Amino acid sequence: MTIEKIRNDIHNNMGNVAVITHNEGRNKIQEYEGELIEVYRNIFIIMDNNSKRSFSYNDVLTDTTRVYFKIK
Repeated sequence: MTIEKIRNDIHNNMGNVAVITHNEGRNKIQEYEGELIEVYRNIFIIMDNNSKRSFSYNDVLTDTTRVYFKIK
C-alpha cells in the first residue's frame, strides 16, 4: 500500500463516519469515532464529539493508526 492509495481511499470516504484506532506507544491505544470532515495533502481531520482531531497518512502507512469507515 502506498501513501497515494491511502490518501485516495480516505478522500473517497469524505463525509462518512471514521473509526480510528491510534497506537500512542507504551500500550496506550486510543479509539476515536467521528465524521471525516477535511482532507489535506499530509493529514486528514475528523470531528469527534465537537472537537477536531487530525491524523497523518504516514501513521496509517506504518500501522500506527488504523482507519475503518461506516458507510452512510
